[in-house]
Order: sequence, then C-alpha cells, then structure tokens
Amino acid sequence: MKIKYSLAVLFAASSLFLVACGSTKVEDVSDSTENAAEEQVSDSTDSASSEKDFSEANAAVLEKVEQARKNAIDAEAPKYYRALFDEATRKHNDLKSKIAHDKSTDYSAEANDLIQLYDSLTNASIAQLLKSKLSELNSSDIDAATLKTAEDALVAYDSLGVEGSSSDLYKQSKIALDSYRKLVEKGFIAMAGRERKAALEAKKNAESVKAQVAKKTKESYKAASNTFKKADSDYSVKNIEKAYIGYKSAKESFSEMYEIVKKDREETEARLAAAREKVNAAEQTAVAADSAAPLTEKIAGIEDENAVLLQSDTFANPEDSISDVESGDVAKKAEQIADDAMAAENSEIDAK
Repeated sequence: MKIKYSLAVLFAASSLFLVACGSTKVEDVSDSTENAAEEQVSDSTDSASSEKDFSEANAAVLEKVEQARKNAIDAEAPKYYRALFDEATRKHNDLKSKIAHDKSTDYSAEANDLIQLYDSLTNASIAQLLKSKLSELNSSDIDAATLKTAEDALVAYDSLGVEGSSSDLYKQSKIALDSYRKLVEKGFIAMAGRERKAALEAKKNAESVKAQVAKKTKESYKAASNTFKKADSDYSVKNIEKAYIGYKSAKESFSEMYEIVKKDREETEARLAAAREKVNAAEQTAVAADSAAPLTEKIAGIEDENAVLLQSDTFANPEDSISDVESGDVAKKAEQIADDAMAAENSEIDAK
C-alpha cells in the first residue's frame, strides 16, 4: 500500500515537473519573438527617420534657378549663345525631373552650379550688348588695354563652350562684363535714358489704340508697364545694363501690341464697311419692294422700326486702365538721371 502511494506521489511530481519545464520553454520562445519584433520595429523607425525630405529646400533653390534663367533670356542669351543656352536648358530640365521624383536627395549643389551657368550667360550676353555699343562712342575715349581685356575674356568664354565648367565660364564672363562696362559706362547712362524715352513713346502709341483694354493685349500691356517700372528702379540705383534691357524690352512689347491692335482694328473696319454695304443694298431692295407693294398692317416676326433690339452697352473708360509709370519718386529720379546724362552728352558733342 505504501509502495502504491509512493509511486502515485512520484508520478504526480514528475508530471508537475514536466509541465513546469514545458511552460518555461513556451515563455522563453514568446519573449524571444517579442524582442525580435521590437528590434525590427525600432530598426524600421530609425531607417525612416534617417531618410530626410528635401522637397521644400529643393523647390526653393529651383525657384532661384528659374529666376537666373529668366535673367539670361532677358539679356538675349539665346541670341548670343544658343548652344550653351540649350545645354543649360537640358541640365535645367534634368534637374527639374530629379527634384520631382526624388525628395530624399539635396540638389542644392547641382542647382547652384546651374545658377552660375545661367549667370555667366547673362554676363556674357550683356557684355556683347555693350560691345556693340562701342561704335557709338568716341574712339578717343576708349582705353586700349581695357578693350583688349574685354575682348580676350569673351574669346576665352567662347572657347570654353558647352564643355566648360560653370565656374570657369562665370569667371570669364564677369571679366568681360566688368571691362566693357568700364569702357561704356559714361555713355551708356545716356543711351539707357534715350531707350527710356523711346519706351514711353511706344507706350503712348499703344494706348492711342486702346491696347490697355484690348482682349489680345491687355495682359501684355500690364506686363510691359511692370517691366518699365522695374527698369526705372534699376536705373535709379545705377544698375544701367539691367535698366537698358528693361526699357528695351518694354519698348518692343508696347510697339508689338500697337501693331496687333492696329491690324485688328483695320480688319474690323473692313468687315464693318462690307457689312454696311450689304445693309445699304438690302435697304434699297426693301424700299423698292415697299414702293411696289407697301405693307399696311403689322406682320408677326417683324419688329417696329423704333423698337430697341439690344440693350445699350456701357463700357468703362479706357483711360482708367492706363498704367501710370511716370509718377512717384523712383520715376522722377530716373527721369532726372536720363535728362542729365543726355544733356551732358549733347554738351560734349557740341563742344567737339
């Protein structure tokens, strides 16, 4: 009996031991799995946080690239340096594509390199413009050494071409611009003043045909007026090259819209004249018909001769849409600079 009881106790103890061991193993596996999961989540979180988002920074620097490109276009870079401008455009499009599809990379270095390339195009193009103006100056006023420096820099710029680095291109373009600026600075102030005067005259011509309210040109009119105001701002702080380019751009734009509206008016007047001829012919036919068989009663569908068929149109005064570019301190200062420069130039010419 004691033997049976001892065996039963031993069996029960063994069972409890096995259960205890089994439970310990399950808990160990569970803890191990949870720890691994936690480590995996932690690694994933660390990876996500380490991947930075440069979207805003890239967008901001891309805006600067766009402005640099606009400056180059305003300076007529496509005219003077088509191949290099096309290469800059290719790089520009490539950069825009990268920024659009990859927010985890900082493209500021590539963008700044492109800005420098566009700036070199602007400098070199303005230098070409200044070079073309040398013929309008007195040859005795041109310093030979400065002229050689300017010419050599432009030759070096051309030689670098599309294979040149942005920094090297910028360096040569800056030497060329500074040298040509030094050569023509005095005469160029008066030249810009004359361009300002021409732009104002072109603006008045455009307004004479109501370009400021014409459907095809009213937006161009606003843009040209703003360009003129910006040129005045540049001129008043002696940024003469940009002022000249701005006045020239405004002048050409005003002149173009004048031609557009003038042509539209001529075509409209021609159509109206043709329509009037048809109306006159129809009236003569109607008079003849009425004489032969006059109407004595009202007929449905035919309006009374005194009926108002359309409501009268009321148009805003086109003069109210004219942009005032000649008022204000900046405009007055620019006007004074132009008058003084042109007067001084005329005095020198008279003295010679």
